[in-house]
Amino acid sequence: MRKSGIVGVVFFLFCAAVVTVLVAATPTDSLAQKKISAEDISKGAATVVDLNTADEKTLETLPGVGKATAQAIIAGRPYKSVDELKRVKGMSDKKIDAIKNMVTVGGAAPAAAMPSAQEMKQKASSAEQTGTEKAGKAKAKLAAGQHVNINTATKEELSALPGIGPVKAQAIIDGRPYNAPEDIMKVKGIKQKTFDKLKEYITVK
Repeated sequence: MRKSGIVGVVFFLFCAAVVTVLVAATPTDSLAQKKISAEDISKGAATVVDLNTADEKTLETLPGVGKATAQAIIAGRPYKSVDELKRVKGMSDKKIDAIKNMVTVGGAAPAAAMPSAQEMKQKASSAEQTGTEKAGKAKAKLAAGQHVNINTATKEELSALPGIGPVKAQAIIDGRPYNAPEDIMKVKGIKQKTFDKLKEYITVK
């Protein structure tokens, strides 16, 4: 009995010793979020943390940054510089200096790109062409003394008449023939006021 009791005590002490050794050998980093350092980054053991894209857990690896501070950093995005961390609650100048070499703001939204000289030249050329087209249309109007036969003129020629556009020009064509210039007032949309503007330009012969 005494021998059996001694064996039991020895076995218990052995088990206790093994457990103690295992607990002592367990890295503390496995029990808590591992913090990175500038040395880790320089050795390639860790990468620089982007303040604009890193998740909460990644931010918590920074020295002096806990769960609440990590959430505050995320809420304060975007950042254009590391110094903007000063506006985050809990981030003192000392903490910012400690992590300055471990963070970046590379994920910040890029500034709007300035148009290149070629693009500006193309826009200017396009605007100039538009202006030329408008001027060309204005010149298409008839000069004083020029007459258009409303019985034979094309749609384009009729459109050049004062107050007559493509729609009315087609209506004039559809209403042919006309025995007198005044007959054009039978066309829908052409009244006395419009006729007064174009009577010196039209003929039926």
